[in-house]
Amino acid sequence: MSTLAELNNETVVAAVEGSRTAIDRVVAAMNDQVRLMVYARLNPTAAQCGHVEELTQQTIEALLKGLSGLKVRTVPVLRAFASTIVARRVADHIRNPAGIGRGKKAPASLDSTMAYASAAGPLWQFLSAGGTSPLSAADREDQFQRTMSELAHLREEYREAITMAFFDQLSTAQIAERMGTTRQAASMLLLRAVKALRKRLTGASRMNVESQNGF
Repeated sequence: MSTLAELNNETVVAAVEGSRTAIDRVVAAMNDQVRLMVYARLNPTAAQCGHVEELTQQTIEALLKGLSGLKVRTVPVLRAFASTIVARRVADHIRNPAGIGRGKKAPASLDSTMAYASAAGPLWQFLSAGGTSPLSAADREDQFQRTMSELAHLREEYREAITMAFFDQLSTAQIAERMGTTRQAASMLLLRAVKALRKRLTGASRMNVESQNGF
């Protein structure tokens, strides 16, 4: 199974041009990433786990339908396209939650949804006061749960910036474009957002984010 890290621009080009093999690789590579994008925005309870899966599949379907319209055929643009679809699908679901979850198969468990939480590894590095020591699967899931819980309590623009940077994996320039601001303003907003999240998680009031990632 392909992962997003293994996806390259050549495969995206081939998928846009209709190669079945390339399309299958795109789906395999993007599926977990899209699910994580959905999870970050929806922050579901265990009972809502099926909604994550349905929204993920809806996004993948919309992504495939829109592939031929991609003008710039690169992995970052594909990721940004998926991010836009997820944002719209989740917003629609929040406005009309009754429109989903009827008789469709849900994932095996909430744990299965979070099993790939390490895909958001850079966020854990930002939030770790003591470095990036290895964590057990149980520890990663606990950290993921706590982080998502606290993320939900941040102001909306902070949540949006963190979601786009660490879950959607968009660049600062892409985040700035989506938020209608400058790259510098987006960078500063992300810096403040990460500090606010870490403070909620640890109670720390200071964090040298710049030295870790150069935002």
